Amino acid sequence: MQNLEHIRMLVLSADLGSFSACARRLGKAQSAVSHAISSLEIDLDVELFDRSTRKPMLTPAGERLYRSAKALLAQSEEFVQMAKAINQQEESNLRIVLDDALMTPAVASVLATFCHKFPYTQLDIQTHPSPDIIPLLLNNQASFGIMVSEISAIKEVDFCYIGQIPMVPICHPDHELARREGINEPDLYPYRQIAIRGSQQLESPMLMSVTPNVWWCSSTLNALTLVKQGIGWSYLPLYLAQPYIDKKELIKLDVSFDHQTWQAPIDIVWPRGLTKGPALTWLQNELKRVMPKDQCLS
Repeated sequence: MQNLEHIRMLVLSADLGSFSACARRLGKAQSAVSHAISSLEIDLDVELFDRSTRKPMLTPAGERLYRSAKALLAQSEEFVQMAKAINQQEESNLRIVLDDALMTPAVASVLATFCHKFPYTQLDIQTHPSPDIIPLLLNNQASFGIMVSEISAIKEVDFCYIGQIPMVPICHPDHELARREGINEPDLYPYRQIAIRGSQQLESPMLMSVTPNVWWCSSTLNALTLVKQGIGWSYLPLYLAQPYIDKKELIKLDVSFDHQTWQAPIDIVWPRGLTKGPALTWLQNELKRVMPKDQCLS
């Protein structure tokens, strides 16, 4: 087994260009670095540096071993950092289940920060319609969920309201509804709605269909695709619809019953009695912080 400190001196000497620079970086005498490199060469039976020039240069064999040495040091550092994470009781993995309508830019930004703050906690991110999320938690198939609020269902789990998401009614520009103004709810009845429901054929009470002619999806992204094909109209998150509205590929319906952009409330939910480690606690707190409370997403 090679001495990691000697391997570190090999890498630093190559990176900094001299044994003396390596010694200064490590706070050691130059003779200690020279001795360490010589010991490493004896142990490996390989000449690592060409000392015939003013500054020692890696030999071809040294170049090959240098690359391996850098990888070895990186693995050693990862080993140490993982041990620290374990000592701090950071979770080894978390399974998150969320409605795909709620993978907003704010949520994605939190996850991007999470991967740097907790690099040794693996995330398993699953998407399901909101009505399916609490049953998954109750069956121990997820650590926590992000869902459109359901007042009756959340009695079975712990929950926290974290904000809301703007929802808009949209259709294809060639759809008949695109040319209508001041649309009332009965005006929608003749036209197919694209709506979301779960595996038990349950809709979220906050996202109920309003027309008798409905096509169902379990995915908001699939619903968006169908609307873009002109198959029907749908209520979808503003952040998903806005880029297509801006390009005039979708039209926001002029409905008379939405005086302002309708906001669907969002909860984070988790099984009762769940022990929260540092990673889950941080993640939930950040989601509370970034989700919009009373303003539209941009």
